[in-house]
Amino acid sequence: MDNDTKKRDQMFLKLYLKSHPGEVTDEEIDYFREHPDQIDEVTAPVNVHKLFLWWGALLGVALVALSKYLKFSIVYVLSEALREFAVDVVFEIGVALIGAAVTAYILGILLNQQQENASLWRAEIRKKIGESHDT
Repeated sequence: MDNDTKKRDQMFLKLYLKSHPGEVTDEEIDYFREHPDQIDEVTAPVNVHKLFLWWGALLGVALVALSKYLKFSIVYVLSEALREFAVDVVFEIGVALIGAAVTAYILGILLNQQQENASLWRAEIRKKIGESHDT
């Protein structure tokens, strides 16, 4: 990750975690004065979303593994029916977390691409509007 991308992600993470979103700091003004094209891109950084998705997927995998351990464990703390129910619930929650993480990741990629396209379009339309006013 190059320095500009890291600086951008740090700025956007600070914006994402702000307690008062209406307040603008001098640091933000300086950054966006240098990068005015990024003002329209202010959203949560993609890396933050990816981190949450990975944790969700890993938790899902852990729950699926736990369900298999419970199913084939020699320890019989619960009755057969209750144990089977617990195994099914833990397994289904794990699978649902994995599915949700994968779906959100794919949708995030598509949304990010759409936002990039929209940003390029806005920049181009602003350029064309500026050219038409100059002539």
